[in-house]
Amino acid sequence: MKWIKAAAIIAALCIGLVVSNPAASFAAEQAVADVLTDEQKQEIAVLQKQALEQEKQVIEKYVEFGVFSEEKADQIVNHLEQRFEQLERDGFIPKSPKHSHPQHFDK
Repeated sequence: MKWIKAAAIIAALCIGLVVSNPAASFAAEQAVADVLTDEQKQEIAVLQKQALEQEKQVIEKYVEFGVFSEEKADQIVNHLEQRFEQLERDGFIPKSPKHSHPQHFDK
C-alpha cells in the first residue's frame, strides 16, 4: 500500500514538472515579444530613452542635494541602463516579475 502511495506522489510530481515546463513558458514569452511591429518598437524605444534620461537627471539632482553619494548614483544609473538594454533585447515588451524582490539602494 505504501508503494502505491509513493508511486502516486512521484507521478503527481512528474506531471507537475511537465505542466510547469520552463521551456514552454519561454516559448510563450517569445511569442509575446513578436507582438509589436518595428515601428511600434521604435516609438516605445524613444519614449523609454526619454524616461531613462529623465531618471538620470533626477538621480543627478539627488547627488547635488546630498541624498545619494556619487558611487551610489553610479550604481543606480548602471542599473537603469541595464534595465533599458534588457527591454531593448526583449523587443520592448516588459516581463512580469517572477518572485523577484525590488532593488534597494542604500545611501
